[in-house]
Amino acid sequence: MFVAPAVQGQALLHKMADKFAAQFDYLNMAKVYEDIVAKPSVKPADYRKLAFAYKKAGNIPAAVTTYKRLMDLGSPAPDDMLAYADLLRAQGRYDEAMAWYGKFAEEDPDDPMVQGYLKNADFFTQLRQDSMRNQVRTVPINSPQADVGPAFMKNLLIFSSARGEGVGGTTPYKWDEQPFLNLYSAEVKGNSAADPLVMRHDLNSRYHDGMATFDSTKQRLYFTRDNYYYGKATKSLDGELKLGIYYADIRAGESGAPEWGPLTPFDYNDPDNNLGHPCISPDGKRIYFVSDKPGGSGGTDIWYCDLVNGEWAEPKNMGTKVNTPGGEMYPFITADSTFYFSSSGHPGLGGYDLFTTKLTAAGPGKVFNLGYPMNTSYNDIGLVLSADDSTGYFVSNRPGGQGSDDIYGCTVHPPRTTITGVVVDKMDQTPVNAYELVVLDAKGHEIEDMQVETNDDGTFTVNVPYSEKYTVKAAKDGYRPGQVELNTETDDLSKAVIQLEKNDFGAEGIVYNGADNKPLGGVTVHLCDADGAVLQDVVTGPDGTYNFGLINNTDYKIKVEKEGFFKQSARITTKGKNNNTVIHTDFNLFPLEVDQVVRLDNIYYDVAKWNIRPDAAKELDKLVQTLNDNPTVTIELSSHTDCRGKDAYNMGLSEKRAKSAVEYLISQGIAKERLTHKGYGETKPVETCECTKCTDAEHQANRRTEFKVLSK
Repeated sequence: MFVAPAVQGQALLHKMADKFAAQFDYLNMAKVYEDIVAKPSVKPADYRKLAFAYKKAGNIPAAVTTYKRLMDLGSPAPDDMLAYADLLRAQGRYDEAMAWYGKFAEEDPDDPMVQGYLKNADFFTQLRQDSMRNQVRTVPINSPQADVGPAFMKNLLIFSSARGEGVGGTTPYKWDEQPFLNLYSAEVKGNSAADPLVMRHDLNSRYHDGMATFDSTKQRLYFTRDNYYYGKATKSLDGELKLGIYYADIRAGESGAPEWGPLTPFDYNDPDNNLGHPCISPDGKRIYFVSDKPGGSGGTDIWYCDLVNGEWAEPKNMGTKVNTPGGEMYPFITADSTFYFSSSGHPGLGGYDLFTTKLTAAGPGKVFNLGYPMNTSYNDIGLVLSADDSTGYFVSNRPGGQGSDDIYGCTVHPPRTTITGVVVDKMDQTPVNAYELVVLDAKGHEIEDMQVETNDDGTFTVNVPYSEKYTVKAAKDGYRPGQVELNTETDDLSKAVIQLEKNDFGAEGIVYNGADNKPLGGVTVHLCDADGAVLQDVVTGPDGTYNFGLINNTDYKIKVEKEGFFKQSARITTKGKNNNTVIHTDFNLFPLEVDQVVRLDNIYYDVAKWNIRPDAAKELDKLVQTLNDNPTVTIELSSHTDCRGKDAYNMGLSEKRAKSAVEYLISQGIAKERLTHKGYGETKPVETCECTKCTDAEHQANRRTEFKVLSK
C-alpha cells in the first residue's frame, strides 16, 4: 500500500508535535502546529492543539485568535466554547466571555462554574470595583525571569527564581525557555523585602526547587522540587520527572552555627503523581499540599495530612467546596483558620484568581474571590501573610512588573459580602421606601462597618464584613419593624425580601433571663388568639426582642417558652385602644431548676397586717398564670421581714403573710398540693448590713416575698 507524501508529511508533523508536548516544549509544539494549520487538510483538532500549546506557553492572545478560527468553522463543541470563553475572560474581554458562557450553558446547563458567572450579570463589574481596603505594592527583589512562591521563614522571605544564579545554572527549561527555578531568600523590611540571595546547594538542585513553607515548631523547611534526590532522578512509568515535597531541618553545625540538615522526602511522594506547594499550619499539626493524584475533583486539588503521634496521617482531599474540575494551587492558612488558595475553577477575573474561605470543624465555608486589585485578568497566585494576618506577598504576571511572574507586596483585609434586596408592604407587596436598615452578624451584634444604598423603588444594597449568618432589619414610621434571616451558605444574598406590616396596632417587648436580667435569645414567642390558638411565632435573637402586628378590637395572648426555663404568658387587647398603639410587654424567664428562687416584686402589706391588698393581688395573679403555664411545678412560697422588731414577732408575721399568699393562690384555682408556705422572719436577709446601720433601701430589699421550686 502506498501513502500520499502529503499524508506522510502530516503524520510526521503530528509526531514531532507530540514529542515536543511530552517534553513540555510548548514553544516548539506551537511552531509545528502553526505549519499544520496552514495546510488545506487542517482539522478542528489541530486548531485545538495549537491553542493548547499557545496557552501553555503563556501566549494568551494567540490562543484566543486560534480558538476564534475554530469557532468560525461552525458547530463548535461545548468544551471548545468553554475554553474560548475562559481565554476571553483571561484577556479581560468579559462581555464576550459572558456571551460564550451563555452558549455553553445552552448545551450544559449544570456546569457550576459557568452558572456562577451567569446567575449574576454584574459579576465581573463587582469584582473589578477597586477595593480601597486591599493594597498592592511592588517590591525590589524581582528579576526579568520568573519570581514565584513567597514564604516566610523567621525574618526572611523565601522564594523561587529562574534568574539562573543557582545550582541549576542558566540551562533553559523547555516549557518557558527560562532557567530552572532555585530557592532564594530576601530580608523582610517592614512591608517590603530586599537583598535577594540564592540559597545554598544543600537545598537547590539542577532541576526545579521552590514553593516552600517553614515549620517554626520544628525549624523545618518543606519545599517543592522535581523528584531528584541526592543525584538520582526518579521518573514516572511514562518517563516524566514529576514534582515531590522534600524537607530539611535547621540544626547546629560543628561550630555551633546553624546549618541545614540532610534532605528528606515527604512520606507520600509518588513518582507517578505530582505533589507540591506545601503549607504548614501555624501550630505545625497539619500540612496542606497540591497534587494531581487520583481521588480528586480534576486537574490539581488541595489535600492535607494531620500529624498523628508524630507521623503524617493519610492524605485527605479538601473537598468540593475548595476543589473544582479546574486547578487549585498555593494553599495558605492563618492562625485564625482563614484559608487562602489560587484557582482556575472558581469564577474569577483571570486565569488563576486568589480566593479565601474560613475553615471550621464542619469543613470549609463559603469561598470568596478577593477581587481587584488582588485579582486581575492575568494569573494571580501564591498569597502568603505575615503573623499579623494582613500584610503579605503574592505573585502575578500582570503588566507593570520586571517581567514574567513577579512578587508583589500586599495588605489584605477580611472579605466582605454584598446583600441586595427589597422592602415591601406585607399586605399588598408594594415597595416601601425611606426606611432605615440595620444588619446583625451571626452573633447578633450590630454591624457598624457597613455601606448602605437605598432606592426609591424599595431596593437596597448593603456591603458588610463576612459573617456566616445575617439578620437584616428594616424600620419605618407607621410600620412594624421587619427582618429577614440570611445564611451565606444556603441563601441567595441577591434576593432578600423584608416585609413590613402597617402599624395600626402592635405588640413588642424584650424577653430577659430572670437570673441575670440580660436579654435572652432562642426564646419562642407565640402570638395567640384569646382562646390560645397560635397565630404567629417568632424566635428571639441575642437582643431578646419580639414584635407582632395586631388588628383592631381583638383580644390576644402572648406565650413565651424556652427549654430549661419557666414558661410565661400575658393577655393583651386592642379593644378601646387608639390606632398606632404599641403594647409593650417584657418577660423575665427564670431557669426551671429545683431550688431556684424567684423574687416576687411589688408584694406589699399594710403595717402589721397580712391580708392581700389589691395591688399585691395583681402581682400574685402573674404567679397564678406562671403556675398555670407550668402545671407540673410545685413551689414553696416564703415571706421575709427586715431586722427591725422582735425576732419572734417578725417570724410570726412572715408566717401569716406567706400563708395568706398561698391561700390567695388556692382561691385562684391552684391546687393546694402544689403549694407550701414558710415564714422566715429576718433569718435570711439578702442584705447583711448591721441592723441599726441599714439604709431604707437595704431594709426594703430584705422585706420580700419569694417562691422556691420544689419539683418540676
